[in-house]
Amino acid sequence: MEKFLSLPEEKQTTIRNAALSCFAKHGYEKASINDIAKASGISKASMFQYFGTKQALYEYLVKYCTTQMKQAYDRYSLDKSTDFFDRVWQASVMKVENMKRNPFVAAFITQVAVEKAPEMRDALQSLMKDGERSTQALVMHEEDVKKFKHPEDAQLLFRTLMLLAQGMAFQLENSMDYDEIMSEFEGILNMLKYNFYKEEYLL
Repeated sequence: MEKFLSLPEEKQTTIRNAALSCFAKHGYEKASINDIAKASGISKASMFQYFGTKQALYEYLVKYCTTQMKQAYDRYSLDKSTDFFDRVWQASVMKVENMKRNPFVAAFITQVAVEKAPEMRDALQSLMKDGERSTQALVMHEEDVKKFKHPEDAQLLFRTLMLLAQGMAFQLENSMDYDEIMSEFEGILNMLKYNFYKEEYLL
């Protein structure tokens, strides 16, 4: 890994994007180091010198994308917002804007969510749970729970939104009409807020 990280940033980006694209298209098991090397313009031997194994490369990409996606959130702006649904919307806009700027990352993250390779399953499930906890900390504050008609619904609603976000990611991956998808999501958030919040918090 040190040899890879010592490469010029432009070369790192070329190799990383080739790997992200290949894994996103074929999944972990069918992706080929040889194909990634060819797309990167380097030898297969060089790929193994940089990463050692395909699994190590995949795990590096997962960590890289996770960090990159977390950095897309403006925590200061989210903390300034006083409402759960507003924070969910703002975080979603930040995430989508990042996906627009980084299509290779977006495609790979979408694939990771459905990866079934046995040797990667446990690590990916742990990572997804960690990501969910991080997102919850960003958008759900303790004071939000009191706004719900039934406070116990808050956690269930958050889980529902996470599943909805996964579905949106697949839609966004296969459609360039970001505005239409986000408009639909905004409508869903407004509907949920109207149905789950106490009346005094709808003013």
